[in-house]
Amino acid sequence: MEKPIKFSPAKKRSVLLLNLNNEECHWEAQFSAFNWHCIHATSVAQTIKHIHKYDIDVAIALISAPYQHIVFKALTRLREVKSSILWIAISSDNQFTQYPQTHQFPSYFIDYHHQPLDWPKLSHTLGHAHGMAALQLEKAAELNNPQNNHVILGKSATIRRFKTSLEKIARAEGAVLISGETGTGKGLSAHLIHAKSSRKNGPFITINCGALPASLIHSELFGHERGAFTGAEKLYIGHIEKANKGTLFLDEIGDLSLESQVNLLQFIEDHTIERLGGSQTITIDCRIIFASHVNLEAAIDEGRFREDLYHRLNILRIHVPSLREYREDIELLANAYLRIYQQGNNKLILSPAALEIMLRYEWPGNVRELKNRIQRAVVMAEGKQIYPTDLGIKIVNYQSQRDLVQHRLEIDTEVLLDAIKRNNHNISAAARDLNISRTTFYRLIKKCKIKL
Repeated sequence: MEKPIKFSPAKKRSVLLLNLNNEECHWEAQFSAFNWHCIHATSVAQTIKHIHKYDIDVAIALISAPYQHIVFKALTRLREVKSSILWIAISSDNQFTQYPQTHQFPSYFIDYHHQPLDWPKLSHTLGHAHGMAALQLEKAAELNNPQNNHVILGKSATIRRFKTSLEKIARAEGAVLISGETGTGKGLSAHLIHAKSSRKNGPFITINCGALPASLIHSELFGHERGAFTGAEKLYIGHIEKANKGTLFLDEIGDLSLESQVNLLQFIEDHTIERLGGSQTITIDCRIIFASHVNLEAAIDEGRFREDLYHRLNILRIHVPSLREYREDIELLANAYLRIYQQGNNKLILSPAALEIMLRYEWPGNVRELKNRIQRAVVMAEGKQIYPTDLGIKIVNYQSQRDLVQHRLEIDTEVLLDAIKRNNHNISAAARDLNISRTTFYRLIKKCKIKL
């Protein structure tokens, strides 16, 4: 006779019960019957301790008309402690519709229950919330994994400020302009703005305006109907239309042709498009993020970028700092990428000489260059340590370079001031005197910090 199979009882899941009403509620046995471990808290301080001790993801708040303000104030405070907790409301007086703050319920709770409690229904709600919390945790872990290229690494004050600005912009709805040098992470920043926005469940569509021929930009952005031009054998949905209910990321916007700029301006103003060769007006709901490594203000002066478009897209602006601005994070970044490219072996370490030269290097390619040099070093290294030669960075006298730059700047300043003085502060005449354009003259004035 076969022995009966014994099943181990499932581990009880924890749920916190916040009871600021100080009501009599001995529900531990009922929770236990449905395989829940109930943790009772009667104050905010006690709740915070339980959150940290038991790693709470799902919680219940008892609420009644006299205590609703206290409960909402407590939940606001507890959100600061752990914002990912999913809250369920239980009414003590069954007067939800009469609460003055009923409109706030969707902002604080994922569901609510009346008394007497329907325990199977409450257990189902808790199970659903627990599953949602697990998905949130998985999503957060994925987002914070350096290997997926969707996280900004760094602990410096510069990076902390940048992340704070990024969070604020993500919560807004306006157009975003991301500026920064090549390799700083403008595309990553755009991804994170989308991932942290209310449109995170919608599509994220990217188009590099500098990678497509000018003749194809309009079709790629707005799409085309079948037969719109030679070779258009079928309907093509453009990137703007694909981004409906989501985010459209236009990288290197400064390379967009003037003709395409006009069409894009029209879309930004009325949120409608017409496919090439079509006559139907299509309304699109998407947020646009722009990025450019070129100086758009200078491009306007040179007639390469429309000023009216610039003002339309320059609503929320954020500048991605260069790696030189947060050198204190270089070691952290280097070790993070070293772990990635070693595929978890963790055999190689950075030598003191390698770290020293990395801290002194100017990093013209920014974080992208750092990643590439670490990847190169993992291949080239022969021992257990990485040396400057493995990184491909030559030891040079950077101080001499800086001195040379400063010397050149002083010469330029003197030349510019003399030209301005000779021409009685007439900038156009001073520019002609030096045989340079007026735009270049203004750029040099800004570079040399000359006040007119």
